[in-house]
Amino acid sequence: MVQLGTVNRIIKAYALIGFCVSAYALYVEISLENDPDFKPLCDLREYVKCSSAFISPYAKGFGIIRYIFGEDSTFNVPNGLTGMLFYTLSFALSCSDRDNVVNIHYYLAIASNVSTIYLASVLVFVVQELCLVCLTTYFINAISLLCVSSKRRQLLLLSTHHKPCKGD
Repeated sequence: MVQLGTVNRIIKAYALIGFCVSAYALYVEISLENDPDFKPLCDLREYVKCSSAFISPYAKGFGIIRYIFGEDSTFNVPNGLTGMLFYTLSFALSCSDRDNVVNIHYYLAIASNVSTIYLASVLVFVVQELCLVCLTTYFINAISLLCVSSKRRQLLLLSTHHKPCKGD
């Protein structure tokens, strides 16, 4: 079993990578909005390009917020910005081994993977392109969930093994 300190470092590393990938996604989206001729590095081939994903209506607010609050709502932010906020929070939460903090982190990791499944479905069935930036974030989210799950499981084992006896 990997030690808690190591798991925390892995979570932090993936959070930093996720933050950078999300920042790049935000950069590409803003660049495409300002310059339709912009060619991002992630556009490798005709069928492997992130620009299609980042100009789609699903690139902001997961394509859902616009229906709830409107297209111009302050809540309808680019998914890259949401990712940056998520990975910052994930990094911060990984600094604690308190049960309630780890549980919050665990459920946030689950939520990120639910959004991953949703956005992957949109990518395959609606956008119909292969976005390497998107796939990278999906991978990061999956690894992060595995790590947070491992951390949570270890803390549960530690708490059951270190319970005081009734006579203590």
